[in-house]
Amino acid sequence: MAKNISCETHDYFEIVCMRRSLIKVITTENKKYHGIATDIKLVEKQEYLNIIDGNEIRQVLLSDVKKLEALGNKAAQHNFSITVRS
Repeated sequence: MAKNISCETHDYFEIVCMRRSLIKVITTENKKYHGIATDIKLVEKQEYLNIIDGNEIRQVLLSDVKKLEALGNKAAQHNFSITVRS
């Protein structure tokens, strides 16, 4: 069964995709992903964040993210860090 995330948390994912922000994501299993946020895709009723990491596209299940950081972006106000509550 798919886990849901809050609307507020989903908004942060949408913002980083819209801005094509440089991000770092840490999952509940402590896997780390770095790259540019590009899109949110629905696959079998679950949402995944697409991250471009070099020449690869990584897909991270939104409900598995425990921390999202937008960092190193030109506009200082585009940099932030959130911890996702389960």
